[in-house]
Amino acid sequence: MISFLFASGFSMMSCSSDEDEEGGINFSDCSLDGPNFSISDVAGNWTATQANFDIPGTSQQIDVVAEGGTATLNVQSNGAFTLLITENGASSESTTGDLAFCAGLFTVRYDDAPNDPETIQGSLNNGVFTITGPVEYDVDGDGSDDEAFVILRMERS
Repeated sequence: MISFLFASGFSMMSCSSDEDEEGGINFSDCSLDGPNFSISDVAGNWTATQANFDIPGTSQQIDVVAEGGTATLNVQSNGAFTLLITENGASSESTTGDLAFCAGLFTVRYDDAPNDPETIQGSLNNGVFTITGPVEYDVDGDGSDDEAFVILRMERS
């Protein structure tokens, strides 16, 4: 299960005035337009060519795509998203939430943690949408999410 951070999917901009636990991000103050791309630029369906998760400081990692699995992302023009990750031979894990730019920073708000938006890195270059940052994902396959770092590289499907 990916909790991004991709907690169990992506969904967005039903922007309530929720703030994160530390009182930092007020999602209702966020925008669909960022400094280098807008949510409308990434609206649509994406298929991962790389979905690498690793536990920092260890050699434990998994690249879902390289190991025969899939990762797909659907982003709506309002920022709502659904991320579906299927490891080879396993059931699919779905994460939903919202994407936006808060104070110019790419931000995700998970449906299962609406009061705790997370800042991540996102870029769109030559038709490749890349998301990187800290997430929770069961990297070692023991059934418990690990604090991990993701590199999710996607092309339009």
